[in-house]
Amino acid sequence: MGQTIEQWLLCLKHYLLMCAFLSSPERLPYNPFCTLISFFAYLLVGLLLADEQRGMAAVSAQILLEIIMLALIAYAGLHWKKSLKRFPQTLSALIGINMLISAASIPLYRLVSNGGDTGTLLVYTTLLIVIWNLAVLSLIFKRAFAISTQLSAIISFNYFVVYQFVVIWFF
Repeated sequence: MGQTIEQWLLCLKHYLLMCAFLSSPERLPYNPFCTLISFFAYLLVGLLLADEQRGMAAVSAQILLEIIMLALIAYAGLHWKKSLKRFPQTLSALIGINMLISAASIPLYRLVSNGGDTGTLLVYTTLLIVIWNLAVLSLIFKRAFAISTQLSAIISFNYFVVYQFVVIWFF
């Protein structure tokens, strides 16, 4: 158990580095328990986002939907490139960076909402977080699938659009 925690802490370090565009999925340990721990940590971070408008069940369902969609993209891309053995690392990276970006967005949104005129600032903050998330997703897809930056950006953007449509449709 201690070794799994050590490996997850190493994963956490690389998630942070990926969010700063300094690491890639292949540097993560090949340990499915790390992915599972990251998943539960992401759920806990997501539950901090629950409020009167979105309950815990809705937030959990959105996180599960997001992970399923990312897993399908990762599986399809890795299958296409004939490198399915990298699936656990890629999925772990995708879950981990989303966990950290969500965790970073919570205090950022609270800081913005404590100001006076929050409308425009909130829009810019949301846009900044979305662009950051898409850029990091694109980096992971680029390195996991060994594709061009343009193609990985297209995959990331299309994922985002489809995810938003599905969330609006279901929630």
